[in-house]
Amino acid sequence: MKRITYLLFLTLVFPTLKGQEFSSFKAEQFDPVINYGTFNYVHLSYFTGDHLTYPNDLVDMFSKGYDALELRLGWQSTGRQMWQQLHNYPVYGLGVFASSLGESDIDSILGAPSALYFFFGAPWARFGRFTLMTDLAIGLSYDFVPYDSETNPANMVIGSQVNLYFNLNTLFMYQLSQRLDLTLGYNLFHFSNGRTNTPQAGVNLGGLNLGAKYNINPMRNYTKYTRPDYQPPIRTEFIKDPMPELKRYGELQLTVSGGTVLTEPGEAKDSDGMRNSTGLQKRYYTSTIVLEYAYLVARKVKLDLGLDGFYDGSLENFIPDKAPQEIGFDGKVMLGTHIGMQYLIERFAFYYALGVYVYKETPSRGKWYMRAGGRIGLTDDLDIHVVLKTRNGGIADWIEWGMAYKFRIHP
Repeated sequence: MKRITYLLFLTLVFPTLKGQEFSSFKAEQFDPVINYGTFNYVHLSYFTGDHLTYPNDLVDMFSKGYDALELRLGWQSTGRQMWQQLHNYPVYGLGVFASSLGESDIDSILGAPSALYFFFGAPWARFGRFTLMTDLAIGLSYDFVPYDSETNPANMVIGSQVNLYFNLNTLFMYQLSQRLDLTLGYNLFHFSNGRTNTPQAGVNLGGLNLGAKYNINPMRNYTKYTRPDYQPPIRTEFIKDPMPELKRYGELQLTVSGGTVLTEPGEAKDSDGMRNSTGLQKRYYTSTIVLEYAYLVARKVKLDLGLDGFYDGSLENFIPDKAPQEIGFDGKVMLGTHIGMQYLIERFAFYYALGVYVYKETPSRGKWYMRAGGRIGLTDDLDIHVVLKTRNGGIADWIEWGMAYKFRIHP
């Protein structure tokens, strides 16, 4: 629990930062009539709940649940840019997370993970003092105690000290005063490294959270000295402009990506075709090539249909009755087809695809797969692509690190 104590310490320190502030200012923010300044907030939340997945031989340990604290520095958008209006005036910012996965026996095996992350939240509805919204946090988690065949063999859950961090949270927010909001929500945590290291069952948590959000307009600290007769508002006034005409279009997208995977302990075969009894783990290269057609059907959504080609060097261990050296290129290739969608936020896109295999030589990857992640636009035609490929649902297969090139074929 020492990291939770550290996070509590940060909450005591943050009030001292209020006078110094943490926002930068742009020319359009110096309007004394509307939205003068920047609308920031500090949000502290407490989480508690249960482990959603765990090894069968550790049921008693995992039954104790988890506790966590989270501290966020956020920005409330005003609608100055059209994408903010399209997403119902979202919030976004940075956060820090600290947890205990249970009692001391679990923390000694798995660790007590902390995380640093970026978050984005979009409201579904506002009614009176209430707001219903969903936010997604993505970042890096650390302080896990990874699997080690000699020093930590009981950890058959996660094999890396540093992992990806995901938090999907749906919450109600109540405006208690101009400064203070109260929040209540239900969230899902996921910690994973995409089989970059193994074991890779992942840590999955679900439960309730309760929080308090303190709203700040940093410009108030300046104007109280320079213009004591005027105080900027603490909360934003949402700007509403006429929506531009929607211009639908279609495009071809070519994505090329690569990565690596590590076999689970005992998965790798020896040259005689038998599983290695020492728990040997081997690293292999993976790659993905995707050609898809995407069409903008709404201001925030593209739907797509595509063909997928996968290469996974570790498949040489899964062809029945054959040794690894007997497996050629065709035995390490899988082909599939998918339908998917892209949810657009300015130059960022959440990417999701659901696919089925049409060719593979081993049944070990199941019949279907998902690919979920994000893209960031470097230019109008080129995106950075980071996506987690899964097998048979939520089981991580590998992380795709690559680029997506887009070329429009009709307006």
